[in-house]
Amino acid sequence: MAAMKTVVEFAEKAAEATATVAGKLLRSTGKAAWLVGTTGIVLAVPLIFAMNQELMQVEYEAALEAEQRTLLGAL
Repeated sequence: MAAMKTVVEFAEKAAEATATVAGKLLRSTGKAAWLVGTTGIVLAVPLIFAMNQELMQVEYEAALEAEQRTLLGAL
């Protein structure tokens, strides 16, 4: 009977340790995900705006160049 109690105590301690490690891992994973997410937002959003502005500038220049070619070709 004493051996059975020892096995049960061992299993309880092992389960408690596993739960503690899992909780710590979950918290640290959540912190890491928050860090990566916020860093991505802080860096990606301005980059997207800059890329969009650059694309609009290139399109404007292409349209302007096409208009100039049309005007010069008409003369």
